[in-house]
Amino acid sequence: MLGKDVESGDRREAFIQDLIHRHPEVIPITEIEPAFSPLISICRELPTSAGFLDNLWLTPSGGIVLGEAKLFRNPEARREVIAQALDYARAIGSWHYDDLEQAARKAARRPDLCLWDMVRDSSDLDEASFVDAVERRLRQSRFLVLIIGDGIQEGVEALTNHLQLHAGLHVGLALVDLSIWNIGEGLLVVPRIPLRTLLVERGIVLFAPDAGVQIQAPTRMGTAEKGTSPKPYTASEPEFYEQLDQRRPGLSAKLRPFLDGLVELGVTPEFRRSVVLRWQAGPDITGSLGYVDIDGRGWFGDAWNTAVRLGQREAGDHYLQTLAGLIGGSVRRYDKSAPRVLGPDGKVVDVDPLLDRAPAWQKAMTQLVTTLTEVS
Repeated sequence: MLGKDVESGDRREAFIQDLIHRHPEVIPITEIEPAFSPLISICRELPTSAGFLDNLWLTPSGGIVLGEAKLFRNPEARREVIAQALDYARAIGSWHYDDLEQAARKAARRPDLCLWDMVRDSSDLDEASFVDAVERRLRQSRFLVLIIGDGIQEGVEALTNHLQLHAGLHVGLALVDLSIWNIGEGLLVVPRIPLRTLLVERGIVLFAPDAGVQIQAPTRMGTAEKGTSPKPYTASEPEFYEQLDQRRPGLSAKLRPFLDGLVELGVTPEFRRSVVLRWQAGPDITGSLGYVDIDGRGWFGDAWNTAVRLGQREAGDHYLQTLAGLIGGSVRRYDKSAPRVLGPDGKVVDVDPLLDRAPAWQKAMTQLVTTLTEVS
């Protein structure tokens, strides 16, 4: 694929490492974990107690993304690379913000490097909020780990079985295959994701004199009852709630149980940079009941669009009018787009007062879903 100057294994790894540092946009991060976009390159060869991490990126909201650029010659090598990457995550998880910044300065050989300066132009946070956001993620060992290379074969799911109980970490893991081709004066980079993000939960380590050390399967806080399996979720979910709480402290504590309660309606929250209230409206129609962004605003035009697609515009109108009525707001219509629910202040509706009327909001959803299901 590549020219002879980068054909050797070491050179190809170094080439990939440099490529993803200079051009993080070649990584399909919105397909892997949308809440971690965009990636901002910080440094290469970050020194840790476990060795040198190939690549470090931050996001404008304080998300931390760790990258290892490796070739994948055989399954054993892949297992070793994944284990090594998680060792880096474990080492960084013991740091504070100042430790991360100091290590980045050493890696970049820039004693004046300031992490905030590198993200300032892309972030809607102030410096203190950004520092706090990074500090929280370090304290929780909440990262996204990317293993990036070429030659990743199918069947890699089997490599992750031993990671499910990797105690002490709460990281998302994804394998990214980059096929790189010389085309005249440039390169063609074709990304592929053999394994989408796996959430490696924080395990519970138990020690009993008569039983030795045991690691209990973790549960997702607030969702799994005793004797039930924890609900699987992607790394974008906690990242969304983290970003929401940065902007609207305490709102996630109200939104999370509300979303969990929508499962019985067949509504599946899809966590991206916003959380989409995804709903399978018919065999060939994937609809939405709206979405909530990281500022706590609700956008419900998608629900109206779904109703219109099914020939039930009146049901869509009724749903929006019901939501507006719950908060003393209004519905504004636009010529070329769906109507918009506005709050009493004339701005895009805040979901906080809607969550104060959660049973009525869920009832309105149930009525819309029932009506549309009957005709789909």
